[in-house]
Amino acid sequence: MTITPPPPDNQSTVITIRIFIVAAVLLIVGAMAAVWFSIPGPDTRHLLVSPSGTKSLDMAELCSPAGCNRVTVLDVTQPDGSHIRSGCPPQRAETVPLFHELTAGWSADETSVTLDFTPKEGAPGQMTIALADCILTE
Repeated sequence: MTITPPPPDNQSTVITIRIFIVAAVLLIVGAMAAVWFSIPGPDTRHLLVSPSGTKSLDMAELCSPAGCNRVTVLDVTQPDGSHIRSGCPPQRAETVPLFHELTAGWSADETSVTLDFTPKEGAPGQMTIALADCILTE
């Protein structure tokens, strides 16, 4: 009876370490790209800058069948060039995007902004944001 030894464990393979590293990097980049493109962007986004250029409102809304999330952020440029950002409370409860078209009318002292908006569907509207109410920090 003759016993044949098993083949050695260190047989060569077609996959080299370089091919393995390149494949792993491509897999990671592909997964990151898939995650990046699966996150939806806002339905609408507007940057409204005051006439003096020292204040701006960044407004965005993202809507789903369950409702809309509206975010308004006030950015105030300080005399030293730094910025203070604070959030404004949500102004509307509608469940469809409202700010398809938006124009801003700043008050003379830039303490409030009157927005004239037109949704994609529905009647146009108007609302005023008092900048003193923009105190949300989170």
